[in-house]
Amino acid sequence: MKKLYNTVKSSLAFKVLIGFVLGILAGLFFGEMTSVLGVVGLGYIRLFQMPVIPYILVSLISGLGKLNFTAAKGIFIKGGIVLLSLWMIIIVVLLLIPFGFPSWESASFFSASLIEPEKSINFLDLFLPSNPFHAMANTIIPSVVTFSVAVGLAFIFIPEKSTVIEVFSKLSDSLMLITRWVAKLAPIGVFAIAANAAGTLRFDDFERLQVYIILHGCISLVLSFWILPRLITVFTPIKYIDIINSVKNPLATAFATSNLLVVIPILVDNSKKLIENIKINNFETEEEESPLDVIIPASFNFPTMGKLLSLGFIPFAAWYVGSPLSTTQYPTFLLAGIAVLFADGTLATTFLLNLFKIPVDMLTLYITVEIFTGRFGTLVAAMHTVVLGILATCAIQGLITVRRKKIIRFIITSILLLALIVGSIHFTYTYFFPSNYTKNQLLSNLELLRVRNPQPAKVAKIPPIINNLDEKETEGSRYEQIKANNLLRACYLQDDYPFSYFNSQGDLVGLDVEMIHILARELGLKLEFIPLEEEVNERAEIAAYLNGNYCDLSIPSLALTPQATEVVQFTHSFSKRTLAFVVKDYKKDQFTNWQELQKNKNLRLAIPANVPYYIAKLKGLLPDAEVVVTKRKIRDLLVANSNEFDAMVLPAENASAWTILYPSNVVAVPQPIVSIPVGYMLPKNADSLADIINVWLDLKGEDGTIQSLYNYWVEGNVESIKKPRWSIIRNVLHWIE
Repeated sequence: MKKLYNTVKSSLAFKVLIGFVLGILAGLFFGEMTSVLGVVGLGYIRLFQMPVIPYILVSLISGLGKLNFTAAKGIFIKGGIVLLSLWMIIIVVLLLIPFGFPSWESASFFSASLIEPEKSINFLDLFLPSNPFHAMANTIIPSVVTFSVAVGLAFIFIPEKSTVIEVFSKLSDSLMLITRWVAKLAPIGVFAIAANAAGTLRFDDFERLQVYIILHGCISLVLSFWILPRLITVFTPIKYIDIINSVKNPLATAFATSNLLVVIPILVDNSKKLIENIKINNFETEEEESPLDVIIPASFNFPTMGKLLSLGFIPFAAWYVGSPLSTTQYPTFLLAGIAVLFADGTLATTFLLNLFKIPVDMLTLYITVEIFTGRFGTLVAAMHTVVLGILATCAIQGLITVRRKKIIRFIITSILLLALIVGSIHFTYTYFFPSNYTKNQLLSNLELLRVRNPQPAKVAKIPPIINNLDEKETEGSRYEQIKANNLLRACYLQDDYPFSYFNSQGDLVGLDVEMIHILARELGLKLEFIPLEEEVNERAEIAAYLNGNYCDLSIPSLALTPQATEVVQFTHSFSKRTLAFVVKDYKKDQFTNWQELQKNKNLRLAIPANVPYYIAKLKGLLPDAEVVVTKRKIRDLLVANSNEFDAMVLPAENASAWTILYPSNVVAVPQPIVSIPVGYMLPKNADSLADIINVWLDLKGEDGTIQSLYNYWVEGNVESIKKPRWSIIRNVLHWIE
């Protein structure tokens, strides 16, 4: 026991591990109350980050400045070869990752990524700073490295530079000392970070993402503790145990903080000691200096293996939403992925999600899984940094030993180990822990968001019998009649997901339904919902309900068209719908671009609404397509397995909700997008009613009501109504409510 105590007391790695475990336990015990520790964790990370950018700057300048031109050339050539070799390893790993995904059925709510144009990254701004001080202030590391390398290379050709170089070397030493001081606070900082993460991450999020987290974590551990350190032992005399003992403390800190920058100075220092132990220090410079001072900081211009491993989220996201990447997409995925990861990981992920038309709500899941995978990725990145520095230094010194049998044995063992992990995870989750598709239940269980206790509203389920299309004579204006009866009547469609539909409790819900609840409440009126005929798909038919005085407004928020204004009146447009197609998942790639669609001369499209204006617009975009107006229910069209139609035309906002219910279908939005303004339909001569509702819509737009309801019903942002996260103090001990 005393020996264990002394080991823990003297080992920073053990202290960090203990802090990490205690943090997780605290998060599980206190739940979301641990969010207050986020400030402590952030403060710790910033303390660690404080010397890093200056360290990269001064170490690169001093390291390069001491070299001659030939030595500098050797560093970049041989370091580049090692870096490319490490990239080849991670590319093989990325190709293996999708084989670990089990079969799932899934779909997603509407996402802005479906309609956003593709984003590009400005590599000039990323790598060539017009203002290096701006780059340093904004942590644009590639720009900082480019500037530092330029200054360091310039010093190579300047005589009598020793005094300046010495100043930079001493600055580098002082920054290293600051890092060591801050490292002593690691157990406290790690405790705060782990407690905040464990207390705020929801279990349902973890349950949905555990396949990727476990797959990523297992592969990261194999890379960090087998493949990468074994690369050093295969090509150099350094022993495996010496490597692990040397890097265990910075690796533990990197894993716990999920930040590579904070351990870079320590990794450089420990790597130097490893090289010194095997007497590799005959590099010819003005002073005996290790190339590590140049290689490791310079490597920040390029993605690490840990960062590249995060690309595995893209095929996971495509698989998760039910549209796996095709074989032909993988070359684009790998080339574009490596290129964009020179930038920020979140920006790169956003770019790739847009590139492959994966809903950007997956970006939220990416940020969630980064709580876990980011730590494992940082672990790989830290070991990548060590391997790059040591192997490149050995290559420069001419001390790389090529032993074919040992290399072949290492390659075969590594591939078999990776294949075993990937295959085991696929088999386990496919046959022992199959995942049930539940997102359709989420949509079906949604309740009103802002109207938590709605006034009793009469909801009729049988449409009235419409006698004719003539407007009935009424005394006074429509609004005066509404006030006199103290009743607002709204026509609705029963299956207009996600705008009006019946949830699993039998309540009429949806964005438009909730809007009318709020309108009636603020006008002090009772509320009644009148169903439209299920087969209604003509604006004139809806006008019969309105002008016949069966209802006062229609809450399918419909497209504003010139023809419709001949028989009804519209409110102001308060939102837009996006022209889209619902197709079987294997057809999605065919419907992502209007120009490509125009090449298909045999398209047959179903449209479940007779809107001449937009049918004409569709025909203008696809003149050779056959557009069939059908009165068949959307539900029937989605479950049909026939090839009667190539696609169904629906607004993307509606289509996304339908694909949640029927996940074998997907939404395709051709670029450039076609947006359609929508509003509520009112009786033809209801000017006073229209004025009141238009003012109300303006107010609800300004106070954020419309946007919050849109986020909730259309985009599926339901975080605001979730109950507090499970915790021991709340759900087991019941000490708090």
